[in-house]
Amino acid sequence: MNDIDRAISEISDIRTRLAASTSFRGYAPEAVALIGLLSRAVVLAQLAWPDTLARNSVQIAVVWGIVLVASGMTMAIEAITRSRRQHGGMAGAMLRGAMRIAVPVMLVNVVLGGCVLMFAPTASWLLPGVWQMLVGIVVFASYPTMPRGIGWPAVWYLLCGAVVTVTAGAAQQVTPLMAGGPYVLGHLAIAWLLHREGVQPE
Repeated sequence: MNDIDRAISEISDIRTRLAASTSFRGYAPEAVALIGLLSRAVVLAQLAWPDTLARNSVQIAVVWGIVLVASGMTMAIEAITRSRRQHGGMAGAMLRGAMRIAVPVMLVNVVLGGCVLMFAPTASWLLPGVWQMLVGIVVFASYPTMPRGIGWPAVWYLLCGAVVTVTAGAAQQVTPLMAGGPYVLGHLAIAWLLHREGVQPE
Protein backbone atom coordinates (compact mmCIF):
# COMPACT_ATOMS: atom_id res chain seq x y z
CA MET A 1 0.00 0.00 0.00
CA ASN A 2 1.51 3.35 -1.06
CA ASP A 3 1.30 6.61 0.88
CA ILE A 4 -1.76 7.86 -1.03
CA ASP A 5 -3.72 4.67 -0.43
CA ARG A 6 -2.73 4.73 3.23
CA ALA A 7 -3.83 8.34 3.59
CA ILE A 8 -7.19 7.61 1.92
CA SER A 9 -7.69 4.63 4.22
CA GLU A 10 -6.89 6.72 7.30
CA ILE A 11 -9.30 9.45 6.20
CA SER A 12 -12.02 6.84 5.73
CA ASP A 13 -11.34 5.44 9.20
CA ILE A 14 -11.49 8.92 10.72
CA ARG A 15 -14.83 9.59 9.04
CA THR A 16 -16.20 6.29 10.31
CA ARG A 17 -15.12 7.07 13.88
CA LEU A 18 -16.56 10.58 13.67
CA ALA A 19 -19.84 9.22 12.29
CA ALA A 20 -20.10 6.78 15.20
CA SER A 21 -19.92 9.63 17.72
CA THR A 22 -21.86 12.30 15.80
CA SER A 23 -25.58 12.88 16.20
CA PHE A 24 -27.38 11.56 13.13
CA ARG A 25 -29.66 14.24 11.69
CA GLY A 26 -31.05 12.23 8.81
CA TYR A 27 -34.39 11.58 10.51
CA ALA A 28 -36.77 14.48 10.01
CA PRO A 29 -39.09 15.08 12.99
CA GLU A 30 -41.88 15.90 10.55
CA ALA A 31 -41.61 12.50 8.86
CA VAL A 32 -41.53 10.65 12.18
CA ALA A 33 -44.54 12.63 13.44
CA LEU A 34 -46.37 11.86 10.20
CA ILE A 35 -45.90 8.13 10.84
CA GLY A 36 -47.34 8.58 14.33
CA LEU A 37 -50.36 10.41 12.93
CA LEU A 38 -50.76 7.80 10.19
CA SER A 39 -50.74 5.10 12.87
CA ARG A 40 -53.48 6.96 14.72
CA ALA A 41 -55.54 7.20 11.54
CA VAL A 42 -55.15 3.48 10.82
CA VAL A 43 -56.15 2.52 14.38
CA LEU A 44 -59.26 4.71 14.16
CA ALA A 45 -60.12 3.33 10.71
CA GLN A 46 -59.84 -0.25 11.97
CA LEU A 47 -62.03 0.57 14.97
CA ALA A 48 -64.59 2.32 12.75
CA TRP A 49 -64.71 -0.38 10.05
CA PRO A 50 -63.73 -3.64 11.74
CA ASP A 51 -65.51 -5.81 9.15
CA THR A 52 -63.38 -4.27 6.41
CA LEU A 53 -60.02 -3.66 8.09
CA ALA A 54 -59.93 -5.78 11.25
CA ARG A 55 -61.98 -8.94 10.80
CA ASN A 56 -59.37 -11.11 12.53
CA SER A 57 -55.77 -11.18 13.71
CA VAL A 58 -54.50 -12.07 10.24
CA GLN A 59 -56.05 -9.00 8.64
CA ILE A 60 -54.89 -6.76 11.48
CA ALA A 61 -51.33 -8.07 11.11
CA VAL A 62 -51.41 -7.61 7.32
CA VAL A 63 -52.57 -4.00 7.66
CA TRP A 64 -49.88 -3.17 10.19
CA GLY A 65 -47.25 -5.02 8.21
CA ILE A 66 -48.05 -2.76 5.25
CA VAL A 67 -47.92 0.30 7.51
CA LEU A 68 -44.50 -0.72 8.86
CA VAL A 69 -43.04 -1.39 5.41
CA ALA A 70 -44.37 1.90 4.04
CA SER A 71 -43.06 3.75 7.10
CA GLY A 72 -39.65 2.12 6.80
CA MET A 73 -39.36 3.07 3.13
CA THR A 74 -40.45 6.63 3.90
CA MET A 75 -37.86 6.94 6.67
CA ALA A 76 -35.12 5.49 4.45
CA ILE A 77 -35.81 7.89 1.59
CA GLU A 78 -36.00 10.82 3.97
CA ALA A 79 -32.78 9.78 5.73
CA ILE A 80 -30.87 9.55 2.43
CA THR A 81 -31.96 12.96 1.14
CA ARG A 82 -31.79 14.77 4.48
CA SER A 83 -28.42 13.37 5.55
CA ARG A 84 -26.83 14.73 2.38
CA ARG A 85 -27.97 18.20 3.38
CA GLN A 86 -27.17 17.87 7.08
CA HIS A 87 -23.87 15.94 7.03
CA GLY A 88 -22.20 16.88 3.76
CA GLY A 89 -19.09 14.77 3.15
CA MET A 90 -19.86 12.56 6.14
CA ALA A 91 -23.31 11.60 4.80
CA GLY A 92 -22.14 8.24 3.47
CA ALA A 93 -20.58 7.17 6.75
CA MET A 94 -23.55 8.41 8.77
CA LEU A 95 -26.02 6.57 6.52
CA ARG A 96 -24.05 3.34 6.68
CA GLY A 97 -24.09 3.50 10.47
CA ALA A 98 -27.85 4.09 10.58
CA MET A 99 -28.69 1.49 7.93
CA ARG A 100 -26.46 -1.10 9.61
CA ILE A 101 -28.92 -1.02 12.49
CA ALA A 102 -32.25 -0.53 10.72
CA VAL A 103 -31.94 -2.73 7.62
CA PRO A 104 -31.35 -6.09 9.39
CA VAL A 105 -34.30 -5.47 11.71
CA MET A 106 -36.52 -4.52 8.77
CA LEU A 107 -35.47 -7.75 7.05
CA VAL A 108 -36.37 -9.75 10.17
CA ASN A 109 -39.76 -8.00 10.29
CA VAL A 110 -40.52 -8.83 6.66
CA VAL A 111 -39.31 -12.44 6.73
CA LEU A 112 -40.94 -13.24 10.07
CA GLY A 113 -44.21 -11.60 9.11
CA GLY A 114 -44.30 -13.26 5.70
CA CYS A 115 -43.57 -16.72 7.09
CA VAL A 116 -46.15 -16.47 9.88
CA LEU A 117 -48.87 -15.15 7.58
CA MET A 118 -48.19 -17.74 4.87
CA PHE A 119 -47.39 -20.85 6.90
CA ALA A 120 -48.86 -20.28 10.37
CA PRO A 121 -51.67 -17.71 10.11
CA THR A 122 -53.22 -18.90 13.37
CA ALA A 123 -50.16 -17.42 15.12
CA SER A 124 -50.54 -14.00 13.48
CA TRP A 125 -51.49 -12.54 16.89
CA LEU A 126 -47.78 -12.85 17.72
CA LEU A 127 -46.57 -10.41 15.08
CA PRO A 128 -47.67 -6.95 16.33
CA GLY A 129 -45.98 -7.31 19.72
CA VAL A 130 -42.79 -8.72 18.21
CA TRP A 131 -42.69 -5.90 15.66
CA GLN A 132 -43.01 -3.33 18.44
CA MET A 133 -40.16 -4.91 20.40
CA LEU A 134 -37.97 -4.91 17.29
CA VAL A 135 -38.66 -1.19 16.82
CA GLY A 136 -37.54 -0.71 20.42
CA ILE A 137 -34.33 -2.60 19.68
CA VAL A 138 -33.59 -0.32 16.70
CA VAL A 139 -34.15 2.77 18.84
CA PHE A 140 -31.94 1.40 21.63
CA ALA A 141 -29.19 0.44 19.17
CA SER A 142 -29.29 3.98 17.72
CA TYR A 143 -28.80 5.55 21.15
CA PRO A 144 -25.21 6.83 20.63
CA THR A 145 -26.20 8.94 17.61
CA MET A 146 -29.71 9.97 18.64
CA PRO A 147 -30.96 12.79 20.91
CA ARG A 148 -30.76 12.51 24.67
CA GLY A 149 -33.90 10.96 26.06
CA ILE A 150 -34.34 8.56 23.16
CA GLY A 151 -34.07 5.68 25.62
CA TRP A 152 -37.58 6.41 26.90
CA PRO A 153 -39.33 5.70 23.58
CA ALA A 154 -37.15 2.60 23.25
CA VAL A 155 -38.33 1.38 26.66
CA TRP A 156 -41.91 2.24 25.68
CA TYR A 157 -41.73 0.06 22.57
CA LEU A 158 -40.11 -2.85 24.38
CA LEU A 159 -42.62 -2.79 27.24
CA CYS A 160 -45.62 -2.31 24.95
CA GLY A 161 -44.43 -5.11 22.69
CA ALA A 162 -44.01 -7.44 25.65
CA VAL A 163 -47.44 -6.59 27.08
CA VAL A 164 -49.12 -6.90 23.67
CA THR A 165 -47.46 -10.27 23.02
CA VAL A 166 -48.51 -11.70 26.39
CA THR A 167 -52.03 -10.25 26.21
CA ALA A 168 -52.61 -11.34 22.63
CA GLY A 169 -51.20 -14.77 23.43
CA ALA A 170 -53.60 -15.22 26.33
CA ALA A 171 -56.55 -14.27 24.13
CA GLN A 172 -55.12 -15.86 20.96
CA GLN A 173 -56.04 -12.70 19.09
CA VAL A 174 -54.91 -9.10 18.72
CA THR A 175 -56.93 -5.89 18.52
CA PRO A 176 -56.29 -2.76 16.41
CA LEU A 177 -55.46 -0.74 19.53
CA MET A 178 -52.92 -3.34 20.67
CA ALA A 179 -51.36 -3.54 17.20
CA GLY A 180 -51.13 0.16 16.44
CA GLY A 181 -51.63 2.16 19.61
CA PRO A 182 -47.99 2.11 20.77
CA TYR A 183 -46.78 3.60 17.47
CA VAL A 184 -48.83 6.75 17.98
CA LEU A 185 -47.26 7.83 21.26
CA GLY A 186 -43.85 6.29 20.47
CA HIS A 187 -43.32 8.03 17.14
CA LEU A 188 -44.70 11.35 18.35
CA ALA A 189 -42.29 11.21 21.30
CA ILE A 190 -39.35 10.49 18.98
CA ALA A 191 -40.45 13.33 16.68
CA TRP A 192 -40.53 15.73 19.63
CA LEU A 193 -37.02 14.70 20.71
CA LEU A 194 -35.71 15.17 17.17
CA HIS A 195 -37.39 18.56 16.93
CA ARG A 196 -36.02 19.63 20.31
CA GLU A 197 -32.50 18.69 19.24
CA GLY A 198 -32.92 20.57 15.97
CA VAL A 199 -33.87 23.84 17.61
CA GLN A 200 -31.10 23.73 20.20
CA PRO A 201 -27.99 25.80 19.39
CA GLU A 202 -24.97 23.87 18.15
